[in-house]
Amino acid sequence: MKKQLVLVSALAGLFSAGSANALIIDDFSVSQSNIYITGPAPKSSLGNIQTGATGSIVGGARQSDVHLYAGNASADVNVRVIAGLLDINDSVSAATEVMLTWDGNGLGLGDLNMYSGGSTGIYLGFPTAMDHALLLTFDISDFGSATTASLSKTFPTGSQGDDFFFAFSDFTNLMAISSADSIRMTLKSTTPGLDANLDLIETRNVPSGSVPEPATMGLLGLGLLGMVAMRRKSKTK
Repeated sequence: MKKQLVLVSALAGLFSAGSANALIIDDFSVSQSNIYITGPAPKSSLGNIQTGATGSIVGGARQSDVHLYAGNASADVNVRVIAGLLDINDSVSAATEVMLTWDGNGLGLGDLNMYSGGSTGIYLGFPTAMDHALLLTFDISDFGSATTASLSKTFPTGSQGDDFFFAFSDFTNLMAISSADSIRMTLKSTTPGLDANLDLIETRNVPSGSVPEPATMGLLGLGLLGMVAMRRKSKTK
């Protein structure tokens, strides 16, 4: 029985420790002023930079570039970071491209190894399902070798949750992923009228729903510990 208690205690401690994510690219806890563009297209707003703690923004800086690439005179787009969300709001006739870049405000990310912690890809948290199809592209660049690892995916209307996982093995030029100086994400609406909210970008070892989160597994381990203890107590009566 003592061996059982030791084993379950060890499992509970193991599962409670650490986190499923190895690197937060952006949790959007650092707000950014509205970027508002009106039609007719094409129009752009470039070089909008927001600095913040590296625990919330990798490299300590986020650059936001917004392009209105299709839309008449009444078209408009509003992009902002507020209340922990990247909020993209296109009017019914507006089609846009939003690029977010994390590169240490031009200084690079110091050959960041994105495989750290056993990560196998990038996960994006969209709290609500897509109301329009969305083209997402990641470009991870190594300044020293002048190489870029890239991957694009088109997500249909209604996509959510584990759909938004970019496995590193699917990227081109994989070497750049282990020595990253710049991470760029491009969100492009494939039809006018996109409304999207994004609350997290991080590396993971698996898509979020494939296995229980470590905190959840810790609770499972603690539950097993309690069951063993109760069984032991009942046997001593």
